[in-house]
Amino acid sequence: MEVKGTALKTTRDFVKLKFPDSYNKWHDGLPESSRKYYDGVINATEWYPIKDSYVIPIRKVAELFYAGNYSKCGDEMGHYSAEAALKGFYKVFLLIASPNYLIKKASSIITTFYRPSSVEAVEIDSKSAGLKIISFEHIDETIEYRAAGWCKKALELANCTGVSYHISSSIAKGGKTTDITFKWN
Repeated sequence: MEVKGTALKTTRDFVKLKFPDSYNKWHDGLPESSRKYYDGVINATEWYPIKDSYVIPIRKVAELFYAGNYSKCGDEMGHYSAEAALKGFYKVFLLIASPNYLIKKASSIITTFYRPSSVEAVEIDSKSAGLKIISFEHIDETIEYRAAGWCKKALELANCTGVSYHISSSIAKGGKTTDITFKWN
């Protein structure tokens, strides 16, 4: 399983921005097999092995800065990543796309950044939608919440109000799929 370099860049940038005085503590606390990916330039279009370059580093963020609360860590990292990705030109797109369409696009974006993975959008009604992650090797709770947090923030940037989500099934916790339902007013 591989992850696109963009995800590593936003992970590094998140730590630098949110915990600037502790960046070195995070970086130096990574095993060498993970730290080496953050030592030099991260190529946004290159593919990296997901476990060492991504899973271990974001779990370290959760352990150091969120007292092991993987859901809160993933949610906040997802919010940050969406804000970073969906600015400028994409902000206009957010204002004209329907919320269900945004979730559909999010499902294809996930498969663009993580390979191989399989994700489907589920249209529920005009005020809710879902994501079903069908296959995603090495997914953990933090990554599931990062995806959910990203979508929640994208919906908020699209002027949806009262956005919430619920993960009813989790591959990371032994489920066959990860099922995330989003609701808004």
